[in-house]
Amino acid sequence: MSASAEADEGEPEQAMKTAVFLMNLGGPRTLEEVRPYLYELFSDPRILRVPGVVRLPLAWLISTLRAPSSREKYALLGGGSPLVRETQAQADALAAKLGPGFRCHLAMRCGHPSTQEAVAEALLAGAEQGVALSLYPQRAGPTTGSSLQELERLWPRDKQLFKVLRYGDEPRFVRAAAACLRETLTLLSPAQSAARLIVFSAHGLPVRDIEAGDPYEGEVQASCRALAAALDLSPDEWILTYQSRVRPREWLGPDTVKTVAAKAKGRAIVAVPVAFVSEHLETLYDLDVLAKQAAEQGGAIGFFRVPAPGARAEFIDALAGYVREALAGAIGSAARAAVS
Repeated sequence: MSASAEADEGEPEQAMKTAVFLMNLGGPRTLEEVRPYLYELFSDPRILRVPGVVRLPLAWLISTLRAPSSREKYALLGGGSPLVRETQAQADALAAKLGPGFRCHLAMRCGHPSTQEAVAEALLAGAEQGVALSLYPQRAGPTTGSSLQELERLWPRDKQLFKVLRYGDEPRFVRAAAACLRETLTLLSPAQSAARLIVFSAHGLPVRDIEAGDPYEGEVQASCRALAAALDLSPDEWILTYQSRVRPREWLGPDTVKTVAAKAKGRAIVAVPVAFVSEHLETLYDLDVLAKQAAEQGGAIGFFRVPAPGARAEFIDALAGYVREALAGAIGSAARAAVS
């Protein structure tokens, strides 16, 4: 799926036809897509690091075993993940912001619309250059790296591909994320505000990846520090946790649900999906269901969950800025934080 639109007033027209690829992990749009989605996910060598001759049969086994429970969770969300729908809304808003000369394409690493479908669509529309726009604010091999590798594999070598690969602590993204958190904090009563605990939650990653040099943990920490500073939070008002662990390997911690359960008594828990820009299973189930249950059972005086930035204007403005800076080859300090 792609999006194009007329320019906002004051936005310059792009001379070359530019395809902007919104890279995200994807999600099953229907319950029938759950097992194929899981199979594609676990077939990725950056996700399941075993030899290919073992990985594909193992991916089939894992996807077959996990599919029933995953379908139950997606059924609670209305029969599928909203991630593709929300990413399309982001693409539509970004295309309107960027204006003529730009088309925005959904490039999902797993499921549909796939990266292959996005590239085919862009080339059919006459794209002369591309921008790889990560919707993972913090870089990680299994997410940013895998999506970029797939796009680079498919994109013609004779056409330039610009890259926006991280922006988790870049001021414009921080302002957008801080606005989401600030709006949620207005919902707390005076008593809840006095006892609030901000729980930043990011998707986990195996510790071995971090030990091998993956920048993800450091970048997530930088995002949390920047958000805490933007809202003038004291150190005892917030904590960073990680969710969605997959055993048996050691993963980053502390665990979100366990931490909420342990710290809930007498506190108003405010969960922040710091590494997600769209609503999907990790926000709507892991946080809205599991973390909320843990808070209630642990004696919290309230549970609140901050929405993902989605297609709100501040976030789309930030993305548009990153795209234009990538194309311009900007090397200023702010741009360096966002463009690679």
